[in-house]
Amino acid sequence: PRSVEGTPPRAAPLRADPGSTGPRAHPKASLPPTHAPGTLSVLSYFTRCASPGPEMGREDRDRASDEEPEVEDVEADGLLPPLKHVHDYRRVEHELCAARREDAKRLRDLPAGLCNSGNTCFAASALQCLYHTRLLTAHFADEPHPHDSCETPGFCVTCEYQKHVLKALDAEPRGSFSIGKLTNAIGSIAKHFVRGRQEDSHEYIRGLLDGIHVQALKEFAGEKAEKELDARTQETTIVHHIFGGYTCGQVECIQCGHVSRNYQSMIDIPVEVTAKSSSGIEASLKSNFLDTEILDGSNKYKCARCRAYVRAEKGAKIHVSPNVLVVPLKRYTMGRFSKITKFVEFPATLDLTPYMSRDAPYEGKSPPTYTLYGVVVHLDWGGSAHSGHYVSYVRLLDGRWCKCDDGRVETCDESAVLKQKAYLLFYERDAVRPSCAPTRTRSQQLRVERLVAEREARDRRGGGGGGTAKS
Repeated sequence: PRSVEGTPPRAAPLRADPGSTGPRAHPKASLPPTHAPGTLSVLSYFTRCASPGPEMGREDRDRASDEEPEVEDVEADGLLPPLKHVHDYRRVEHELCAARREDAKRLRDLPAGLCNSGNTCFAASALQCLYHTRLLTAHFADEPHPHDSCETPGFCVTCEYQKHVLKALDAEPRGSFSIGKLTNAIGSIAKHFVRGRQEDSHEYIRGLLDGIHVQALKEFAGEKAEKELDARTQETTIVHHIFGGYTCGQVECIQCGHVSRNYQSMIDIPVEVTAKSSSGIEASLKSNFLDTEILDGSNKYKCARCRAYVRAEKGAKIHVSPNVLVVPLKRYTMGRFSKITKFVEFPATLDLTPYMSRDAPYEGKSPPTYTLYGVVVHLDWGGSAHSGHYVSYVRLLDGRWCKCDDGRVETCDESAVLKQKAYLLFYERDAVRPSCAPTRTRSQQLRVERLVAEREARDRRGGGGGGTAKS
């Protein structure tokens, strides 16, 4: 879990990370990691606070900070609601009901295969798992994005994905069809993707969902939506309603008991895989969300109440559970192109209850229990991270499992699925999360504006430090 008081990176939502170390046919130099090992992959829209210039030493910064009154964090009282909703959350429950109706029986049949048009297995495996994400498929089955009225010039990822879903629903079981523009125009999904080159399946999913997410924002608020909409409103698209959740990082001062909290949106929960570790998925969740760290020595925490560096306890919890949980297994090392091929145990069902915040606001009476429905596997040759083949395993509505290998689809047993050396895991919540954040009240917004103004004034006077302002 990341440090609560550390300034989060400024990052666009759901962007596929060009520095990912997933398998490629033609590797390129890896970029520095954006997260420390073991931390969550999160979507950070938080405003970066100003801080004293580098010419000021630590003692000077401390002195300047101590002379300024602390400014309360805008989310000190809890996760801040959005100003508006891009998509009504009630639609998510409607989508799940639609996915269970008689007209959705196609998801009970074997899917059609996706023809390989030259190193496209990474996309085929990803698209099969997304197609079997019932909430997403039911959403696009209603054709919410009219192609004829789309004003996006050139390639529109939402148009193309909607076409793909409709084609998959109409296709004959065990038939096959080509993926089309979702691979032919792959550079429009992520700029660093190259047509005909083997890319990373996880990056492809993130890039695809990001495109759909950004398109929804622009349709709602225009081309400048990402700059003009507040952070929490941006997290109310259908993509976030389905895949998104929140974590809560917490630091507690051991001396005075003061607690600082920081809420981060997430789209998946990565699991670190090392050559020496033998733990499974649940052990990794325990490490992320049950284990705590003592900040001491050179890593002491600056307590806002004590106004001094003190010993503190740091930890994190899941604050809002996602309706669909994606778990990437980080098998690829930075700085060298090798893959950790060991088997990592993963369950067919998962319960996130032990890892939730005590004050989790939107869980209702339905526990955050999940059932596995999709697995992406990278079959390598000799532990190579830049060659190999992707396949996927998906669970049908009637409980059967099938293996999707490009254009070939065949049934298999769940026991065979659970023995795979998985790269991506997809879990669906057994019951849709009952609710999400209501719209922000006028009094809440006035408080945000006041605190942000106070923070900016404090920073201009050279105080810096403290919590992070969010709007």
